[in-house]
Amino acid sequence: MMDKSKFNHYLVMFLTLEYFVNLVCSMNNVPRPNIIIMLADDLGYGDLGCFGNTSLRTPNIDKMANEGVKLTHHLAAASVCSPSRAALLTGRYPIRSGMYPDGIVRVNLFIANRGGLPPSEVTFAKILKEAGYKTALIGKWHLGMSRDHYNDFVFHPLNHGFDYYYGHILTNVKDFSGEGDRVLLSLLPNLYKGIALAYIIGIITFYLLFKKGLINKTLLVILTVLVTFLLSYFILLFENLTTLNSVLMRNFDVVEQPIQLESLMSRYVSEGLEYLQQRKNDGSPFLLFLSWDRVHTAFKIPKEFRGKSKHGRYGDAVEELDWGTGQIMSAVKSLELDKNTLVYFTSDNGGGKAQGAVDGGIRVPAIVWSPKLLPSNITQDEPTSQMDILPTLSYLTNSDVPKDRIIDGKNIFSLLKGDEVISPHQYFFHYCGSSLHAIRFRPRTGKKVWKLVFYEPDYLPGKQECTFICSCSKAHQLNPPELFELTSNPGETKPLNISSNKDYEIIVESMLKAKQEHEKSAVPAESQVTFYKVMWWPHLQPCCNFPYCSCKDTKFT
Repeated sequence: MMDKSKFNHYLVMFLTLEYFVNLVCSMNNVPRPNIIIMLADDLGYGDLGCFGNTSLRTPNIDKMANEGVKLTHHLAAASVCSPSRAALLTGRYPIRSGMYPDGIVRVNLFIANRGGLPPSEVTFAKILKEAGYKTALIGKWHLGMSRDHYNDFVFHPLNHGFDYYYGHILTNVKDFSGEGDRVLLSLLPNLYKGIALAYIIGIITFYLLFKKGLINKTLLVILTVLVTFLLSYFILLFENLTTLNSVLMRNFDVVEQPIQLESLMSRYVSEGLEYLQQRKNDGSPFLLFLSWDRVHTAFKIPKEFRGKSKHGRYGDAVEELDWGTGQIMSAVKSLELDKNTLVYFTSDNGGGKAQGAVDGGIRVPAIVWSPKLLPSNITQDEPTSQMDILPTLSYLTNSDVPKDRIIDGKNIFSLLKGDEVISPHQYFFHYCGSSLHAIRFRPRTGKKVWKLVFYEPDYLPGKQECTFICSCSKAHQLNPPELFELTSNPGETKPLNISSNKDYEIIVESMLKAKQEHEKSAVPAESQVTFYKVMWWPHLQPCCNFPYCSCKDTKFT
C-alpha cells in the first residue's frame, strides 16, 4: 500500500500536469484576432487632429486614436511608395527584396513593366492565409503585375497571399485627373520643346554627314527612321499614360479603364463593408488590407466633400479619407467584430515624399486599435517600424515567421500593451534606393533617440524642396555626418557638434559599428526597378474591350 507522502507527491504531479494540459488547450481555443490594415497614400504626419492638426477635421481617425494606441515615432522603410509597401508586407528592408532603384526612377512607372515584388518574398498575407485566414486587398498595389508574358501575373496580389483583390494595380498620378496635368511635365516643363529641338538637330546632323560622304544614303534613311520611331514611341507613350496606367482590377480581370477617380474612395469603402459582412456571416478569421487611394494626387473630389475643408482639394481628400475610415470602424462595431479584431492605420510615407531619410518623408502617423487586446487612449513614443507588422501579426495568429531569411521587423505587441517600455529596436537603417542615408539609435537606457545622417536631399538653394522628385544618386554627402537628438529636435534642425562632447563621440562610434555590422548582411538582391524592367513593354499591357481599352465597372454603374 502506497504511503501518504508518496500519494500526495503523485497527486501534486498529476494536478500540475492537468493544469498545464488545460492551459495549453485553452490557449489553442482562444480565437485568433481578425486583422484590418488601413494604409493611406502620402498622408503627412501632421495632417490628423490626433497628431496635432487643428485645421482639418478627422474625427473618426481621432476617435480611433483615443480608443487605441497612438504611435508617435512610427517609421516607413522608404519615403516613396513601392519600396515602403514592400517592406510593410515582408518585414524586410527593400534592399533585401530588390524593391530599390538602380537608377533615377524609384518606383514602377507602368503597369506593363517587368519588375515587382518577387514571388519568393513571404508577405504577411501569405503567412495568414497558410494559417487559415481569408485574405483580401482592396485598393492600391504598385508592386508589379506581370513579368514575362501577357497576364502571367507573377507579381499580382493574388500570387502574394491575397484571396481577393479589387483596386488600382499601379498608382494614381496627375495625368488621371482629366484636367490636362502631366506628371512628366511637372518634372521637365520644357521637355517637348527640348525633344523637338534635339530631333531637328539630329536630322540636320545626319543630313550634313550624308552630304560630306561620311554616311551613305541607306544609313541616312535608317538613322532618320530610327530617331523618328523613338520620338513617336516616346510621345505616344506619355500622351496616353491614363489609358495605359489608369486600370482598376477585380482579381485578375480589368473592370475599369480609365478609373473614375471621383467615386473610387466610396467604392473601396463599399467593397470593404461587403467583405466585413461576408466574414461576419461565415465566421472565418480574416485579413482585410484597405490600401486607400487618398491622399495621392490627382484629386477628384466627390461633391459631398468638395470645398468643405480649409485646405483646398488636399484638405477635402483628407476629410474623405477620414469618412471612409469611419465607415469601416462603424461597421466593425455594428457587426460586433470589435470583440476580436485588431486595426492598424498608417500611411505609406510622409508628406516629405521622396526626401531620402529625412523624417518628414519616413515618419508616419500610426494607430493600433483592439479593445480586446490593447489598452485605450495610450500614446507610445518609442520608435517602431512598419516592418514590425509582419512579426507582430505572426505572433498574434500563432504563425511562424520565415526562418530562411532575415526579418528586420520586431514583434512589438508587448510594447503596444505597455508590458515593455523600450522599443525592441536598438538601431534603424534608413535607405534612399540602395544607399544608406542615415541611422537611428535608441539606447537601452534613458529616453533620447539619436540620428546620424550621412546624406541630405539635393534641395534647391535655401529651400527644403527638390526640383520635383528628390534624387537618391544626387543627394549631398555630409562630411562629417551630422548627429541629431530627435527627442527634443524632431525637425532635425539643430545638428550637434560631435567633437564637443565625449558622449556624442561614443554614440557616433556605436552607430558606425552598427552600420558596419548591418552592411554585412544587407546584400542587395537583384533590383526590380532598373530601366530595363520599369520601361513600358507593349506585350504586357492590360486592355479591356480591346482595342479600345475602355470600360466601366458594372458593379457600381
